[in-house]
Amino acid sequence: MTAGGVVAGLTDKEIAKAISDARKTGSDVFRTDGTKARGIGSLRVRARPTGQCLLYFRYGDAAGKQDSISIGVYDTSGKAGLTLRKARAKAGELSQLYQAGRRDLRAYLEHQEAQDRAARESAARDREEAERQASSGTLQALLDGYVSHLERQGKTTSARDARNLFRKNISDTDAFPHLAAMPARQITSADITGMLARLINAGTGRTAAKLRSYLRASFAAALAAPHEPTIHPALHGFHLTGNPAAAVPAKGLAQFNLARERALSATELQAFMKGVDGVTAALSRDMLWLSLLLGGQRLAQLARLRPQDVDTDEFTVTLFDRKGARKQPRAHKLPLTERAAEIVLRWLERALKGIDGDPFPYVFTNNGKVPIRGETLSNVVAEIAAAMLKAKTARAPFELRDIRRTCETMLAAMGISKDLRAQLQSHGLGGVQDRHYDRHEYMDEKRGVLEAWDAKLIEISSGAHGKNVVPLRKKS
Repeated sequence: MTAGGVVAGLTDKEIAKAISDARKTGSDVFRTDGTKARGIGSLRVRARPTGQCLLYFRYGDAAGKQDSISIGVYDTSGKAGLTLRKARAKAGELSQLYQAGRRDLRAYLEHQEAQDRAARESAARDREEAERQASSGTLQALLDGYVSHLERQGKTTSARDARNLFRKNISDTDAFPHLAAMPARQITSADITGMLARLINAGTGRTAAKLRSYLRASFAAALAAPHEPTIHPALHGFHLTGNPAAAVPAKGLAQFNLARERALSATELQAFMKGVDGVTAALSRDMLWLSLLLGGQRLAQLARLRPQDVDTDEFTVTLFDRKGARKQPRAHKLPLTERAAEIVLRWLERALKGIDGDPFPYVFTNNGKVPIRGETLSNVVAEIAAAMLKAKTARAPFELRDIRRTCETMLAAMGISKDLRAQLQSHGLGGVQDRHYDRHEYMDEKRGVLEAWDAKLIEISSGAHGKNVVPLRKKS
């Protein structure tokens, strides 16, 4: 230690001695963590006769004068203050700011603290205002709050569906705008029943079932908000006493939730692939092909693929399954066959190039800002289906979701097990065993299935699937 109190590598033992010296002399004792480097500042210790030890970051300000910024109280246990290691870490953070050019460090920190305090106060005011409005909040405010809650969870598709359902079947002038304007806490199960009955009488029972589900979830979230900090602030303060949508029995609506069974035959799939090849929009065409090549993946998940989710060394993509009640999306990793890789790499190169060197956040995007919309792809499939019906190459209408079912049906016919199909299509994996114990990614198995599936698609596309069929002739 030098006469100036500089210690090379200050230790807990030396701090204890400084505290002892301060008690003996009745005067403050200073020690500085020594360093040969200049212009980086240093950690300084101030031992007081009371036994308290204060910690500072000492540096030269813009005028060349020495200044010290308090960083806490020293405590060897770390319970009542900072340990020496944590004190050095805090001093290191201030040193980095200092070396980065923040010479007037005190003024800079005071400015940052003022900004942080203003942000906290603004957030508190926003929450208070949201709660004030919600306390006498309308049903419309509750529904809007639930949509915002879904958006913050990253469930953009569900948020869009909910917003459209609420607008068309509650808010619009030809629906129930008077209920939308009522305080949410005054809505009764009879009001909900009236909304659903209107849809059922119009022959849209499936929409009624979906509306009840979203209404029940909206009220449930608002009821849980006072005890659940993760729920969006716009759902706080409604002072609900119950869930009117939950009081409407779901049993009667179950008849409208019948699972679709439409799956394309090999001949229909051949015509569909020909229709996809004829799509003029390159992005839509490639997205539909990629979904097929990957065994019928959900296009909403493929659309959200980010550049960082593509592994060009292993030729894999990682999708994120947000379906269901899960708060965190489940990672769904898939290998790429040669044809699938060509599509992904083509759009990845475009995304990484971006505009003026600024990469796109998503691989599959038209405008470089948001992923391609699901409605766009649904409309493309609807156009292909209509053309196939007109040309009599489809025996019945079909939708985008029927393509996924077609892929699984054909994979099953190829002998692919139910468990492996579930791993490939990311469904039915919500059990305890899958969530907590089975961490195997099945990459080799998935790759083998997708390569066999690619060969099957080539066979179907070429028309070879029907060449071994012997037509039966009627008896004369």
